[in-house]
Amino acid sequence: MPMTYLDDIGARSKDLEKQRDKLINELKNLEEKHRSGNVGEEEYKEKRHEIERALVEIMDRLAQTRFLMGQG
Repeated sequence: MPMTYLDDIGARSKDLEKQRDKLINELKNLEEKHRSGNVGEEEYKEKRHEIERALVEIMDRLAQTRFLMGQG
């Protein structure tokens, strides 16, 4: 059975959720490394900013896909 438009959006949404979860875990790991002294302040701030920017993008795309699926 061919994928429908909503199936495609649903698959994209699941992929975005996985990416979001991965980024959240990266952020948690970064914070742990920073607290334990394995990552310096500058590196911590730089990497945290990169992860947060990526998270904002993912969350924006997720909101768009949920809107298209009628879950908004």
